Amino acid sequence: MMASIDNLLKATAEPTRLRILNLLRQRSVCVCDLQLVLGLPQPTVSRHLSTLRLVGLVLDRRQGNRILYSLAPASTPQLKALRQLVKTCSVSEESLQKDLRALEAVIKEGRCTAPELTGNNKVAF
Repeated sequence: MMASIDNLLKATAEPTRLRILNLLRQRSVCVCDLQLVLGLPQPTVSRHLSTLRLVGLVLDRRQGNRILYSLAPASTPQLKALRQLVKTCSVSEESLQKDLRALEAVIKEGRCTAPELTGNNKVAF
């Protein structure tokens, strides 16, 4: 069951969760990569991911000993509109663009210890 629009908006109104959604627009990402980009401890990142997962914005899947997080399919008009809003706004938000550059650097450097995550895990937004 999909969360109501007010719960979707509440979940995305928190700056760190908005940053996570922006990063997941580009590719599937593990918590260790999100930690490096966001500069936050693993429990904090996991808590934010849990909130996003509970409202249906994020999916997780196990790959080896890691869990990859990705955006849930835009299966409702609300999710489609929310994704478009994040995509449109991220272009003009320097902090969100900086996060995207940092994620690409982390992936390129292979700083996450899971080698299976350095391949092409790009997702369509």
